[in-house]
Amino acid sequence: MTLPFRSPRIPPRTNLDPESDDLLRKVMHFNGVPLNEPRTLAWHPKLLKRFTIFAGMFLSHSALPTRDREILTLRSTYRAGCEYLFGHHQLSAPDAGISSEELHGIVSDDFDWSPRDRLLLTVADELTTATSLSDSTWEALADIYDKPQLLEALMLVGFYRMACASIVTVQVELEPGLPRWPSAPSPREGMKKSDV
Repeated sequence: MTLPFRSPRIPPRTNLDPESDDLLRKVMHFNGVPLNEPRTLAWHPKLLKRFTIFAGMFLSHSALPTRDREILTLRSTYRAGCEYLFGHHQLSAPDAGISSEELHGIVSDDFDWSPRDRLLLTVADELTTATSLSDSTWEALADIYDKPQLLEALMLVGFYRMACASIVTVQVELEPGLPRWPSAPSPREGMKKSDV
């Protein structure tokens, strides 16, 4: 469930050491400014450095098809209730071949997805509500992915689950102008009690 916004529990750092300042120049920017998430992580420079390397692997060196990666990311951030990351990935959706109708379908269960896309949503759902895929989901995913892609899909969802937990708990503020949730039920409203 998304918490109502309050002041960040840890605000983005502004007084930076030289290493963090250099790292923040290289991270993603929004409206010309480094994102609030890495600026918050800048309070722990070693963590920021390793986080950006790990995140960068998914964004720049992924073994997954771009569309698949974004569907997994959007559904994972939605299920984790992280409007911040969902908003940033909404901006990437068109370039990944995800239409505005499909974007709304990410946050509902009444969209007519292809079997492949439906499988990706199931992967994200299972990994954000548990720590494993069912045998049937694993077998279906193994039919379309090779071993490196299988491992990356698991790590991708896990990475965003971890990042969402941090962002939602610390209450990282959305940058002005960042897209909000598409009009749909709240992230966990559609989940069965047994899924939570």
